[in-house]
Amino acid sequence: MGDDAHGGNERKKVAVACQGGGIHAAFEVGVLTEILTDIQRRNRFDLVGLSGSSAGALCALMVWYGLASKNGHAGSVSEAIERLNRFWDGFAADGLAENLINLLAKAALKARELETPVLGLNAPVFSLNPRGAISKAMTGALPLLGIRRQYYDLEALLDDACPQFAGIDWPNLQTRLLVGATDVTNGIETVFDSARNNTPGEVTKFWRERFPLSLKGVAASGTLPEFRQAERIAGRCYWDGLYSLNPPVREFWMGTLKQDIPDEIWVVRINPQQCAQEPETNEEIQDRQNELMGNLSLNKELDFIVHVNDWINANESRNNKPFDDNLKQVTVRTIKMPEHTAAELRSSSKFDRSRGFIDRLRREGHEVTQEWLNGWPENVGCYPDDAGYRALRRFF
Repeated sequence: MGDDAHGGNERKKVAVACQGGGIHAAFEVGVLTEILTDIQRRNRFDLVGLSGSSAGALCALMVWYGLASKNGHAGSVSEAIERLNRFWDGFAADGLAENLINLLAKAALKARELETPVLGLNAPVFSLNPRGAISKAMTGALPLLGIRRQYYDLEALLDDACPQFAGIDWPNLQTRLLVGATDVTNGIETVFDSARNNTPGEVTKFWRERFPLSLKGVAASGTLPEFRQAERIAGRCYWDGLYSLNPPVREFWMGTLKQDIPDEIWVVRINPQQCAQEPETNEEIQDRQNELMGNLSLNKELDFIVHVNDWINANESRNNKPFDDNLKQVTVRTIKMPEHTAAELRSSSKFDRSRGFIDRLRREGHEVTQEWLNGWPENVGCYPDDAGYRALRRFF
């Protein structure tokens, strides 16, 4: 799956897939900014696709929205960089009240990690039913404390970040966006796909559905049931994409015209594939379960791409006719957090909206991706070998 598989030095078509993981996705802000900066400065590849789930979907959305033409005005790489970083600057806690709430939330979640009782209860203070009267009363009081609506209302945040969404020039989009969500009651993997906004295609395929992209679809992708009631779209109920697609990649190559299939898919992995040791506490176990859930579903899609590459190679080595005129080899690569950072982060830090923490992860994303891009394509690895932090010890 190396560089030569795509015709030597031909310009590559690249899709970037962003995992969800709460505030840990701030790392992806640095990654995406560096990718866009490389396009500006060296112009070595075309960004033809973006995908994401949960907070990864927010990152992918802002880049895609900045690149898209809207109301007759062309998007640009500069606009994508500006919108992505401005979004996360605004997502950070701002002012005394927001920082106080963030501090209290971190303390409660940290207490839960340490299995420390708080007022005779375990500390999952956010497990209040989002539909309950207490939760609604608390939400209604937040503006009185000087807290921005965009700080606690995801739909308001998206409307504010994408004010010209209705004016997107769908027929002339150069970059495709896939957003993953989960149909709660039907158990269906759901992809909101910008390609469906202009061209017809299948809606249902087994237990996976594909619908036109919408801001409500992005909100669905970021809907954790502990914090928000299910997002309702056309009579369906949706939860976070983490439960089924983290993030979606299959649509980039399955059912897509060969000329539109990317040559490479770069997965920005913020859920570590490997951890250092067996989790022991309840919170460590739950956190690892969350990481596994986010990785195993993704790996199944990536593994199938690798298998298709192998089939194509085997067929060509026998000088047979083309394996399938609609398929081509796709190189999968991984951009991931440093191991020491991944080992340090906990489930509580996924909800830490302090500016210092967000900026720290964003800086690490810049640093990792600068080095990675300087080595691309010859001196960076390929999936599955590059997904983990160390070689897997085999039993055979």
